[in-house]
Amino acid sequence: MISAHEVENIDESVLKGILKRTSNSQSYESFLDQGSKCGWCRQPIRLKGKVTSINTTTGELVAKYSTNTEPDGVLLKACGTRRVTRCPACATVYLGDARILVRSGLSGGKGLPETVAFHPMVFATLTAPSFGALHQALINLSNSITCHPGPQKKRCEHGALLFCNMGHDIDDPIIGEPLCPHCYDYTRAILWNATCAKLWHRTTIAIKRELCRVLGISTRSLKDYIRVSFLKVAEYQKRGAIHLHAVIRIDSAEDGWTAPKVDIDTTLLVRVVRVAVTKASCSFPSPLTGFVRWGSQIEVRPIVCSGVESNTVRLSSRAVANYLAKYATKSVDSSGFLDRKITDLSDLDSRGVKGHLRKLVETAWELGGRSDLELSRLRTWAHTLGFGGHWLTKSRNYSITFGSLRTDRQIWRVQQFSEIEDPSTDEYEVESSWKWVGIGWSNKGDAYMAKLKSEQHIIDRLLAREAKCIQLLESEVTASSIAVDKYEREG
Repeated sequence: MISAHEVENIDESVLKGILKRTSNSQSYESFLDQGSKCGWCRQPIRLKGKVTSINTTTGELVAKYSTNTEPDGVLLKACGTRRVTRCPACATVYLGDARILVRSGLSGGKGLPETVAFHPMVFATLTAPSFGALHQALINLSNSITCHPGPQKKRCEHGALLFCNMGHDIDDPIIGEPLCPHCYDYTRAILWNATCAKLWHRTTIAIKRELCRVLGISTRSLKDYIRVSFLKVAEYQKRGAIHLHAVIRIDSAEDGWTAPKVDIDTTLLVRVVRVAVTKASCSFPSPLTGFVRWGSQIEVRPIVCSGVESNTVRLSSRAVANYLAKYATKSVDSSGFLDRKITDLSDLDSRGVKGHLRKLVETAWELGGRSDLELSRLRTWAHTLGFGGHWLTKSRNYSITFGSLRTDRQIWRVQQFSEIEDPSTDEYEVESSWKWVGIGWSNKGDAYMAKLKSEQHIIDRLLAREAKCIQLLESEVTASSIAVDKYEREG
């Protein structure tokens, strides 16, 4: 089977595959229909099987489907990956789901009331501490600003210069590279990534304890007054360290989607989170000593509903949702070298992983082989630099789930293409049997056409989204004009 990633240019094998597919108009139309239904996935899953639908009341065979009628005798199903380096088409769908999931917890929708937008909410960014001097980007470049100012002849114990007078651009590949690789603490950097999820758990506990302190209630009775809901997203910095972006919301204990009845506002929540972040800690895994804490670069900003007057900087739900959702499709690196697991360190050569990033992977692999280390499975997560968590996690009552969004999409698709008007009712019994037969397209010609269709499909989705945004903006402007005219007439 051929993945669309393997086809970059048109050659003889690609032309041969295209001619074979387009020689029969009926077969070509079926191919286009099949590709459209799987979203022109770059590496679709190939299935063989059949489905029968029987009316349980009459015993009548209502519908019957078999992959024998499909091109090449298989059904193509989208791979569903979130990695844009693996499949841009599926990643675009995943990105849209992530945006809806984040935003529904910020401003309501998809079953959540719009009143959640008026709950106390903050947006926190928590970073890792320093593990060594690194080359850094400078936003405001000038002759007087350098990457690492100081004595020009100062060197570390390994002989490397601890001075850099360059003003690096944000896209400079040297950003995130250590000034001295021997001085950089790669072991603690990897173990910090591995214990980041535990540190976040301790942080949520510290937030609840600090809320109890400022509200004057016991920790046991907190659950009777309020509920702390959150959503966090993990992002890799250029240096390979994890840092988190989190939305923290206070809800009523009675119902997770109603406003809290205790006296707490966004300003108070900002103070509580800042104090809790400085207190949260956990121990490094044995035999290392010391504590895992957040770095000094911490930012906590209020999220204020557009209908509430505030002197603070406002973060709209749309801006926060778009900002967090953009990390849904990213890997450790932008090139996609580490978008899948490695089975051996020799994989790094074939993928072209070099420099600081390679050293981090090698350190994770080495630590994973140590029997005296408390943490396990570090080799499994070597391609994620020791971080074994999901890119997005949330509390149960924050918003809807990816599963519910996918279920709704599946029901819609079945209703669009099924001969049964409502297949979800008990009136029909559906029997199916499937067999996995491979991944990818049957030949390079199909893969090349799928690649072109996928790119056009993504462009069409973006244009449709922009058109919808323009339509919403125009409707808001129209509604505002009507309100102004009404006010002037009545005034």
